[in-house]
Amino acid sequence: MSLKSYQCGNCGANLSIDLEDLTATCPFCGQKLTFDMEDMAEIMAEREKTKRMQTEQEEATKRHSAQLEHDEKIKKIESDADNFMEGAAAVTNGINTVSRGLGMVKTIVGLIIAGVIGFSLIILLIVILLVLK
Repeated sequence: MSLKSYQCGNCGANLSIDLEDLTATCPFCGQKLTFDMEDMAEIMAEREKTKRMQTEQEEATKRHSAQLEHDEKIKKIESDADNFMEGAAAVTNGINTVSRGLGMVKTIVGLIIAGVIGFSLIILLIVILLVLK
């Protein structure tokens, strides 16, 4: 990371200050740059500003990642809820179908019983008529 460019006092090449170790060395002649107090204060302020911006960026990235993760969890919950509701509707339809089937079975059993009773009465009448004859 560099703050601003300085010129080498020895060869005139542009130098950049390394904000991590607060040095500037000429890549051409090896001359080390010395800073006055005003420059050092500016460098330190820029270093702190850069660190603060990095921290803020990292925190924003973490918040964004957490929000994305949260959104994915919400989508999964909504999808699971939709699937549950579809399953519940299918079960309800199945219960209604079984219930209608049971109603039909009751009707058929009632008709069979009525038929058996009717047939039994006919047989009984025939037996009575034969006995009375």
